[in-house]
Amino acid sequence: MGRGGRGGHKKRLMRKDYQGDGKRENAWNEKKTHRADQYLEAGDMHNEAFEEYYKVQDIVPEGEWQEFLDILKKPLPITFRINGSGRFAAELVTKLQTDFFSHFSEGPVMLDGELVQPPRPLPWYPSNLAWHMNFTRNQLRKLSWLAAIHEFMKVANEAGSITRQEAVSMVPPLFMDVQPHHRVLDMCAAPGSKTFQLLEMLHNMEGADSSSGSSTTPSGFVVANDADAQRCNLLTHQTKRMCSPCLMVTNHNGEQFPKITGLQPAPGSAAAAAAAVEAAAAELAGNAAQQQQGEGEVMRFDRILCDVPCSGDGTMRKAPDIWRRWSVNNGNGLHNMQLRIALHAVRLLKVGGRMVYSTCTPNPIEDEAVVAELLVRCKGALQLLDVSDQLPELKRCAGKRKWLVRDKHQWYSNWEEAAKVGFKLDPTMFSSPEKQQLPLERCMRILPHHQDTGGFFVAVLQKVAETPDLPDPSLAHRFTRIITAGRDGRLIKIDGADPHQGAEDAAAYALEAAEQAIAALEAGDAAAATKAANAAAAAASRGGLAQDAATEIYKNQRRYDSQEARKQQQLAKQQQRQQDAATAGADEDAAAVEADADADVQAMEGVETAGDDVDADADAAAAAADEAEGADDAADGAADGKAAWTPSWVRGGGGRGRSGSGRFRGIDPIIPVEDPTIIKMLVDFYGVEASFPLATHLITRSLEAAFPKRLYYVSDALLAVLLADERESLKITATGLKLFERHELRGKELGKCQYRIAQEGLPFLLPHLTKQVIRLPVADFMRLLADRNVPLLIPSSAAGSEAETAAAAAAAKTPSNQVPLSTPSVLKQLEGLESGGAVALLDEEAAQQLGLAVDQAGSGALTANAPLAVSVWRTRASLSVLVAKNECEQMADKVRSAQQRMKQQQQGGKGAAKQAEAVAA
Repeated sequence: MGRGGRGGHKKRLMRKDYQGDGKRENAWNEKKTHRADQYLEAGDMHNEAFEEYYKVQDIVPEGEWQEFLDILKKPLPITFRINGSGRFAAELVTKLQTDFFSHFSEGPVMLDGELVQPPRPLPWYPSNLAWHMNFTRNQLRKLSWLAAIHEFMKVANEAGSITRQEAVSMVPPLFMDVQPHHRVLDMCAAPGSKTFQLLEMLHNMEGADSSSGSSTTPSGFVVANDADAQRCNLLTHQTKRMCSPCLMVTNHNGEQFPKITGLQPAPGSAAAAAAAVEAAAAELAGNAAQQQQGEGEVMRFDRILCDVPCSGDGTMRKAPDIWRRWSVNNGNGLHNMQLRIALHAVRLLKVGGRMVYSTCTPNPIEDEAVVAELLVRCKGALQLLDVSDQLPELKRCAGKRKWLVRDKHQWYSNWEEAAKVGFKLDPTMFSSPEKQQLPLERCMRILPHHQDTGGFFVAVLQKVAETPDLPDPSLAHRFTRIITAGRDGRLIKIDGADPHQGAEDAAAYALEAAEQAIAALEAGDAAAATKAANAAAAAASRGGLAQDAATEIYKNQRRYDSQEARKQQQLAKQQQRQQDAATAGADEDAAAVEADADADVQAMEGVETAGDDVDADADAAAAAADEAEGADDAADGAADGKAAWTPSWVRGGGGRGRSGSGRFRGIDPIIPVEDPTIIKMLVDFYGVEASFPLATHLITRSLEAAFPKRLYYVSDALLAVLLADERESLKITATGLKLFERHELRGKELGKCQYRIAQEGLPFLLPHLTKQVIRLPVADFMRLLADRNVPLLIPSSAAGSEAETAAAAAAAKTPSNQVPLSTPSVLKQLEGLESGGAVALLDEEAAQQLGLAVDQAGSGALTANAPLAVSVWRTRASLSVLVAKNECEQMADKVRSAQQRMKQQQQGGKGAAKQAEAVAA
């Protein structure tokens, strides 16, 4: 999608439009204030229908209703989570408490007669790694040290040290018990904060026995899925702060996530070797079942997070516009989709696996009704777990066993009451005697006023046996309709109840209810009259739906019948042609005839290929992230020529040098990097260890250039998934960790290797490099971070030519702030450093003294916990940083904090020594 989006034809507003003869006045227009702002300014944060609904549902404990209502009208506090765990996370907590929160230790802080609330850790989050702050804009503006806290949070969030996240949003992953070997699916993942938590848990390798090729890489993976292509791009951006090759981002409707079969361990992995041994043993023993299992398995997940789309009633504090637009139809309209997503999650779950179902609404139609229907349909194969002993300081209310259902007219206690008159209701919404026997009190409902949060619902389920067949909820009670599907005007008939009979039933019910209302009025019973009048209105609405469906059928039936007749004719032609081709015995001609017949059928149906009827705008949005990174690949392809190798497999999208159209338009294909020239170049130049599976685990998203722009690394487990997806069912928007990126210097030679190391993949790759690494003392490292381009003093013995000697002499005459690096240990390392990509990192001894040394096995793949190292480009006369400025500042701040901490410790040690001497004297 272009810059203008859907409105791209409109003139873009420029600064000149507000200057001189510009047509626009550079002044605020009060009349164009956003509707939500107007609503809030009017003080209308109330909704009678909302209040009546939740009072009847008895969601809030007795005596707490006003407190519940009051907190919903207050802004949501700022909450953030410190990423990772272990020493670095603890040090960041200490920094927050000493550098920023120490002002509150001297006593209460008052501003304009108002108490400034001190930051506090969330009591239920482990290890004090999540914090709550509640500052007003006025306080941030008037107290400089509060503004410093806010600024620190923005920088730390960008660097990946913390994640801004709503408190209740942190809850579901904490109940999933993710282990490094688990296959994890986040079915509705965007914007990605929960996915980030799941990745952290997956990479928590302390005490874990990973079977992957690297001790720091888990054998499991996380698949983050979302139905919205643009939100998938946001999801990819959010998770880039995790240096993980174990993440795949997909774009599917949650209820249609594909089933992958034939899953086998990736070639060359430890799991593949173990599987080969087992298969050989099974063959010797004649174990047919085990041999068949060796042919591949269905991909099931150990953990599934099912955080479904919902009405968002619990998010009013951060989205107050919900007050104005709240309707009971919001939740009712989402129930069926929520149930279908949850049912599909159960199908994808392993026996013994755990699933967490969650929403950000307290509405029982979206909460307990879905969970109860799941349990009933699974017939004991799915259990609702009691997790009341976990996170004991998290205040929660028990789930409900009974609830009522309301449409826009009236309340219903069971489906029998609503079947003939309910407005857009489904039988799965209702409680029943069977459902009331289920342990639904094990569900958790988090109310905003209990701990100053948003509202949330969580249910933890475990699959204890194979489930019976789980069809999607029946829609037979809805009226038969003929609808237009797709951009080509195709018609689809949805079978259901007879709309003519439905209209008659609704009319009879409405007449009866109207008579009851008149009788009640005559008897002076106003309550009964109101109830009867509501019933009559509900029946009238139901009748309207029936009438609309009948009209739709009448208008489209002839077109639909004609379409079906043409389809049958084309199928008959296809069958006849196939028979003729078989009789002729000409295989090639038969294939051509069959292809022609297929084309006829597709033209008649108005579809191009299976799976290609995706909206063009959605496809363009899905490609937005990769388009930003790979738009220049097409131009490069013209200059560099096509890729020099033919890949052994391709997955996913079409285009970008792929022969054939591919399954998904607008999505770049996934292609293994199998060119021996590229692999040898990388291995020889960077000295990549032989144990690192570079030759088998690198992928790219384009074959349009001889040297692809970006190279990504995927873990053993994700490589196995890609290889198993031979039907290309997965619509993958992003996967793998970017390790290398082609460097470009216009008009200059790039040296022996065209690729530089990508900063986001550096922490993962660094332990496996034996060349192109330079270790700098603290002063030189800090100078490199600050100046970003440092001249080099090349020794004459290493210059090798008059040109290099001249460059060294010129560098020596630079101003004092550009004095070349002259540390002897650095100059010695430069002698063996080739021109091209390299890594500059803080010397290990200096890092150890400052307490910044990193244990690779315990870094958890978090970028913020990685060694202090930057990707650089080395020329004959300079060393240039290839890292964003804010990342350099974050690293420099970490070093300065460590130096300050060491200085304080030394001063404390001297003071203690003097005191000891005085005592001894």
